[in-house]
Amino acid sequence: MGAWLARVAGGLVMALAAVGVWAAEQATTGEPPTAEDYARAARFKQVAVSPDGLHMAVIVRHDKGRDVLGVMPLAPLGEIKALASFADANVTRVRWINNKRLIYEAFMDGAEIKAGGAGTFAVDVDGGDERQLISWVRDTQGAFTNIKSRMLPYGWDVLRPWDEQGDEVLVQQTQRDNFGDFKQLKLARLDTRSSRLRSLEVSLPSQTVDWLLDANGQPRAAVARDRAQSRLMWRGERDTEWREIARFDPLKPEALEPWYLGAGNELIVRTQRGTGYAALYNLDPKTGKLDEQPLVAVKGFDLDALSVVTQDRHELMGLRFVADAPMTYWFDEKVQQLQAAIDAALPKDRFNTLQCAACDSRHIVVFSRSDRHPGEYWLYDREASKISPLSALRPWIREEQQGRRTLHWVTTRDGLRMPVYVTHPAGSDPKQPLPTVVLVHGGPWVRGASLAWREEPQFLASRGYRVIEPEFRGSEGYGAAWFRAGWKQWGQTMQTDLVDALQWASAQGLSNAKRACVMGGSYGGYAALMAPIATPGVFRCAISFAGVTDIDLMYSVNWSDISDAAKRYSYPVLMGSPDADAALLAAHSPIKRVAEIKVPVLLLHGVLDRRVPLVHATKFRDAAKRAGVNLSWYWFDDAGHGFFYSKDEQQYYERVERFLAEHLRAP
Repeated sequence: MGAWLARVAGGLVMALAAVGVWAAEQATTGEPPTAEDYARAARFKQVAVSPDGLHMAVIVRHDKGRDVLGVMPLAPLGEIKALASFADANVTRVRWINNKRLIYEAFMDGAEIKAGGAGTFAVDVDGGDERQLISWVRDTQGAFTNIKSRMLPYGWDVLRPWDEQGDEVLVQQTQRDNFGDFKQLKLARLDTRSSRLRSLEVSLPSQTVDWLLDANGQPRAAVARDRAQSRLMWRGERDTEWREIARFDPLKPEALEPWYLGAGNELIVRTQRGTGYAALYNLDPKTGKLDEQPLVAVKGFDLDALSVVTQDRHELMGLRFVADAPMTYWFDEKVQQLQAAIDAALPKDRFNTLQCAACDSRHIVVFSRSDRHPGEYWLYDREASKISPLSALRPWIREEQQGRRTLHWVTTRDGLRMPVYVTHPAGSDPKQPLPTVVLVHGGPWVRGASLAWREEPQFLASRGYRVIEPEFRGSEGYGAAWFRAGWKQWGQTMQTDLVDALQWASAQGLSNAKRACVMGGSYGGYAALMAPIATPGVFRCAISFAGVTDIDLMYSVNWSDISDAAKRYSYPVLMGSPDADAALLAAHSPIKRVAEIKVPVLLLHGVLDRRVPLVHATKFRDAAKRAGVNLSWYWFDDAGHGFFYSKDEQQYYERVERFLAEHLRAP
């Protein structure tokens, strides 16, 4: 066991049975959901079906407030049996190694995990032969002893089972330099019963950041990164050395990401070359030539797909991705027919994900959700052609009280095409102009939203606000041109995109443009503070959580978790150089122009935030006070760059609700 992780003793099986797969708590009150309802941890966190489809592992919320691991038989259906629980930690992830053995992870709460406060474990389906494989300590060789521990230290991670038959897993060690920046990856095989570690026969190239293994478990394709340049490397079965087949800038559309390697060394890569949208292509490793036509592409979206492979042979069955909503595409025709049958059996507005190893077993678990439903699990019996409910993630959330979500393509003032998601309050007239919250995602170089249910916009919509989520330029997922249009545009066109989205909503009769507030976290918090400066007179108020207030601090604060490599190579391209673009960064830092803010501001921040440290908030608070800004502020002692505890998230929602009621609800 880890130095801090403590087991729960006794009584857990009865408590888990009380939670029960079929004893789902249903919301019965007609009152709108509370802030607690949205902040409350989900009942079920994960479900994983064994490769043979005979057992199901579940991570479920225990009545003592901890996430615990249980397993239940599916043929026939039986009760949940507890496998692992901790008094001071949550089980966070579970996977099957084979039909008889599982691997799971446990983490303590909080931003800073104490030494030994997290670990990776293996256990048999009957609870036997449990072994800790990895502990979050720098050195597992204890003092004052000559007995060598086989437990791996912090820096190792389990990637996947080695094969369906054995007890080995593929593990990866991330090696870092003295500054904490990435240096190199190391791959090995780990026996989960003996903890024997074996390196692979072939080492990865120096500075490898991504890789693919062949059917025999040996590295064949890899991406090595040196500063701002990356190289796609290849090693054939008869080669003794790695060979470079492509060189590219990882921020440019020419970048290549190895995605899947077939049994015949067919190499599939992900790239934006050609169409400007990420798609999957076949690449000839001998010549480095890319096929002219993509293997799989999604019109209007970058394809960022997870492969679905058979656990025993690692054969490609399908892929999961998000276009406007979560989707699955199956190469296997029989599984595609099964998907269609299950889709037809469930409500027509659902996004349904099949969870199975080879999808040819009798029992298949289905995760089903929609724009208004947080998600629930169903069990499909192939022999009986019957689908039955298992449990909802948040059974206290009533679907009919949740708002519909829609996607729209809005033309910006400079003629570009911007995706905008809208959450409409339940029961509202789609043409009724409502008070509006423009909700800005963080990142900013990420994808912000889809049509799937999300807590924050649904909470705001439940209070009667129309919620506008612009996927402003610089957001990923919508093509290379849209991403590149946001380079060095903090506080500029990235900001006017928010106004264009609001003005579009007003023109459509959705929003009352005179009663709008801007809100966001991380970069979204920055955008909220910058909005009344860059576009005065548009928003009535601004709410910032964990927001960047001074772009210079992104470079100068040396206790953040932003790597030196990002500061040297990525940030100067994406945001601007602190030297060459000093005037640009100063002109678009809220703290430098705080006196221009003429609307009420709610400033919220986590004391333990390492991505955007608290100094951003404290300096801005002091400057805002001196400038006479109408500022309300609050620090969460136990929060980081997000919330670890439901109580803090609930308080966040309650503070936001009171602030909006005061400054946006009133005429």
